Amino acid sequence: MSSRSEVSSRSEPAATVGRPARSWLGGNGRIRAYRALLALAVLVAIAYEVAKSVEHGGFSTTDYFSYFTELSNLFAAAIFLYGAARGSETRSRTVELLRGAAVVYMLVTGIVYAVLLSGHSVSYPWVNTIVHRIMPIAVALDWLIDPPRMRLQLRETALWMSFPLVYVIYTLTRGAIVNWYPYFFVDPRRHGGYLLVAVDCAAIAVGILALTAATTWVGNRRSG
Repeated sequence: MSSRSEVSSRSEPAATVGRPARSWLGGNGRIRAYRALLALAVLVAIAYEVAKSVEHGGFSTTDYFSYFTELSNLFAAAIFLYGAARGSETRSRTVELLRGAAVVYMLVTGIVYAVLLSGHSVSYPWVNTIVHRIMPIAVALDWLIDPPRMRLQLRETALWMSFPLVYVIYTLTRGAIVNWYPYFFVDPRRHGGYLLVAVDCAAIAVGILALTAATTWVGNRRSG
């Protein structure tokens, strides 16, 4: 009796090997569901805004998709769709790094909007709420709920700075050609010119570095 009981108890951990990880939110199914719903919400919001802008005339596809908000939201939606489709299957290091990048970019979107842009009027408040408020919080919470499966090194996550850098170069180059800039803080036509733009971008870059370090630390801490 005792030896059989011991064999049974020792076998239990082996039986759990390979089972999908379950989070405190309530399991893999719920995680996949909220990721799919949030990704759909972003796609519907952006599609609606594009359709209304086209309907009213004067819509420029290139201008619209030159906003960091739209790019970061589409990137986060793609990551969520991937997570919804794959569930709790083993994720590669590349996938975890892309997830972390989405966290940083969406936090930048939410924080910059709250600090610098929230006083501006918007055409569609519900769209604005999704892309500037709900998604930044949701993507950050997702990083806590379903943390990376392996420890990430800061020398790897520092690469998350690449996209914002490329974005600024693209924005300034295109802006000089078409005389249009998506945000006032990257507009050298202000008093202060490129020097003021450089100061603003440097301040935002410091913030992104801090978010990168914090996201890496939290992910490693949550992964245990």
